[in-house]
Amino acid sequence: MILRTAAALAACLLASAAPAWADTLLDNINGVTLDEAGKVEHFTGLIFDRDGRIVQLLDSKDKRPKKIDYRFDGAGRFVVPGIVDSHVSLMRIGYAAMTGGKDGLPPPRPEDRDVALQKAQRLLAAQGITAVADMGTTIEDWQTYRRAGDSHTLYLRIMAYAGTVEDMALIGGPGPTPWLYDDRLRFNGLYLRTAGTANGSNGVPTTASTQLRNRMSRAAIDNFQVAVAASNHAAVDDVLDAIDELKQTYQGERRWRLESVRVVDPAQTTRAAADGAIASFRFGAFERDLTDTPANAPQVQPWQSVTQAGVKIAYASGAQSAAPAPFADMAMAIARGDTAGEPQPQERLTREGALAAMTANGALAGYGEGRFGRLATGERADFVMLDRDPMLASPADLRTARVIETWVGGARIYVAGQEEAQKFGKEMPGW
Repeated sequence: MILRTAAALAACLLASAAPAWADTLLDNINGVTLDEAGKVEHFTGLIFDRDGRIVQLLDSKDKRPKKIDYRFDGAGRFVVPGIVDSHVSLMRIGYAAMTGGKDGLPPPRPEDRDVALQKAQRLLAAQGITAVADMGTTIEDWQTYRRAGDSHTLYLRIMAYAGTVEDMALIGGPGPTPWLYDDRLRFNGLYLRTAGTANGSNGVPTTASTQLRNRMSRAAIDNFQVAVAASNHAAVDDVLDAIDELKQTYQGERRWRLESVRVVDPAQTTRAAADGAIASFRFGAFERDLTDTPANAPQVQPWQSVTQAGVKIAYASGAQSAAPAPFADMAMAIARGDTAGEPQPQERLTREGALAAMTANGALAGYGEGRFGRLATGERADFVMLDRDPMLASPADLRTARVIETWVGGARIYVAGQEEAQKFGKEMPGW
């Protein structure tokens, strides 16, 4: 197989790269973010420093600084925080792009893994995704991420979760890692599948109740975060029972994660809130989940009820073989179906709630809050330029929203229609 080099693909990621090592003003934009209370905040200009951190948001009445190193005209485009996808299989996306999804190929070499990572990053950046939770990270995946970080070709932010206790110990050792590479990589903990999670497991082994507690305990004893797939009522009960047992010993803020929740009842939601758990939902799979579980229709992905109960919800695409479509998924979250009389319309998310699930809550779920997830002073300048306003566009229009540019840490890593890069005059900021 003839492969393009990882370096060439990395160059493609840095399409028209902005000089992010100096104070920069992005002006003439229609910007939207959420404040700490989850309320919408509008701005028309954004200043970030040489480290890719936001210095100031500007509204139309604010005077623009006269002394600025670089000034970019946003041409009135719509700007939102970069999307945080809280459940992907990052390297599988890259391999599928590299091989055309063919099976039976020889195990990838390290250089193949490097190419796959660059392909995955570009595919996700093109969709406006700036950070991901990588569920099922292997030691080989982790080494690939570290090589990219060392060579300054790690552009997205990765929150990694091992798929086995063995890989967790190999990667993390005594506990979660600190944030590495200018807040681009952190190893958080362990991702498990429960015995109740059979549908859609793609042949991945699941975990029985006793094993689940043992493995959760093994992770918690060293302060690793635990994320468990909980797609049906039995699986949710299994996870919540385990949490109730373990939290007596492993106290403090654990941020237990219930992943890919399909159905959950009010009693379970109340328990999850009491445990301080975070729930991720696959918005884009709502109609499929409704078809698969018609008897439980009122409890299929009940986003608003879960939110109102006090559980933070995070957006998860579950992408494994292709790039997700986050703005189409956002349209599903606010419309909850395509036809009149949508099922349980009271469970639709507000636009603010959907945006929070896809940005700030995703960062919080992976210990990235205060670093990214919002456009606010001191946080990283991770944002997306769109051709329409996601806070006003109809669901039909939102499904076809086009990503014009994607920026991470004040560096422009994707420009629609441009494959050739203009290289930085210096390395990425802070590296």
